This record gives sequence, structure tokens and C-alpha cells, in this order.
Amino acid sequence: MNTFSKALICLASASLLSAASVSAQEHKIPELSDYFTPSTETSVGIDKDGFIQRWTLLEPIATEASSNRIWSDDYLKQIAYTEYFKDQFAVMPKDGDKAVIGKEKHIWHALDSKKYFVNLLRFADGFGKPYYQQLYWTFTIVNCEEDIENVRLSCGVNSAALWWLNGEEVLMLSNDRDLIMDDFMSKRITLKKGQNIIRGLVCNGPGMADFCLRFVDESGKPVKNITVSTVPATTKKRK
Repeated sequence: MNTFSKALICLASASLLSAASVSAQEHKIPELSDYFTPSTETSVGIDKDGFIQRWTLLEPIATEASSNRIWSDDYLKQIAYTEYFKDQFAVMPKDGDKAVIGKEKHIWHALDSKKYFVNLLRFADGFGKPYYQQLYWTFTIVNCEEDIENVRLSCGVNSAALWWLNGEEVLMLSNDRDLIMDDFMSKRITLKKGQNIIRGLVCNGPGMADFCLRFVDESGKPVKNITVSTVPATTKKRK
């Protein structure tokens, strides 16, 4: 091989490396901080469109769902009411708390979403956990200065979810869904004065996992006179 040919090969290799470097920069792998910030113990408002962004999320639990078409009403309820950890529907989790599931410890993380939706895939990946074929338990507290009657819990999800308000099942989104704002709404409910506990289970198979949730009034407008917290008012700060 002559000197000229070697020079061409070197030039071509350098160009490929440069292109690969630019491509890597353009397609940077998202980090947890791109989507979330740590929650504080003080209450916060909702976003300009009424979406709740503050959540305490449990590290995902593996499921055998090989397809999102599996999430029928009956199967979703079967999964949702399976006991995975102690006091599943009574625990008031704080950041760093642990849930023992089988022989593994799963950690609760209190986070504020930077988007109007909560990207559970990025949440799981950010903590080094598997994100496909997983179940995601969610928790938050909505605070009201007075009773707010005739509102609806409004949700979009990818792929399926079940939601409880103050211990009552109020909304189920079954089957294979894409994230669509206000995809489905609950019956009319009342947000009571004080604390209102929201629990949710989001289920996914091989695809994306995310949700968006807010309350809307009789006119379909977002309820905004609420705040959100992750620590119950009666809970003292840990030393």
C-alpha cells in the first residue's frame, strides 16, 4: 500500500470517528435529571394546566406481561389486588423507605417531574432498574383548604393503570393505551378538606411507561386550588 492510499484511509477513519462523536452528542442518553428533581418536604402547587408533578415512586416490580394487550379489566384487577408488599394500601411512603417484595428490597423515591407527565421508563433506568415488563406503584398527597365537590380524576397512561383516592378505587384504564391527556375520567368525586391520598399502579409490557394525572371540574377545566406533598402533615421530619 502506497503512502497516498494510507493517507486516504487515515482521513476516512478520522471522518468516521468525528461523525460518530457528533452522532453520540446529538443522541445523548437521557439522564434521570433530565426528567426529575428531588422533592422537598414542603407542599407545592400543580403546573399551569393542573397536572400533578410531585410523586413518591416505588422501584419497579417485574411482571410476565409480554404484550400490552394482556391488560384486560379482569387481569388488571387481578394484578392490582395481588399483595406485593406489607400494608400495600395503607403505607404512607417517604423518600428512602423500603418495601420488601419476595427477597428483594425496593426503594421509594420522592421526585418532581419536570414534564406534565411522569416518565416511569426514565425513572427506572435512572436508578439502574429494568423498565420493560414492570409494575410501578405511585403515591402522592393532594391538600385542599376546603371540600371541592363534583370533580373528576382525569388521566392518560401508557399502557394501563388503576387509581385509588382515599382508599376507594376511582379510575381504571385497561388494555393497550398510548399517553393521551385526559384519556379517561372518573365519576364525580369530592376532594375533602385536608389530605387526600392518591395511590396508583401503572402496568407496562415491552413498551413505554408513563402517565399524566389531574383533577378537572364540571366544565372540564383543571382544578388549581390544591397543593401536593409527599409527606403527611402529621409526619415529623426524620433526624
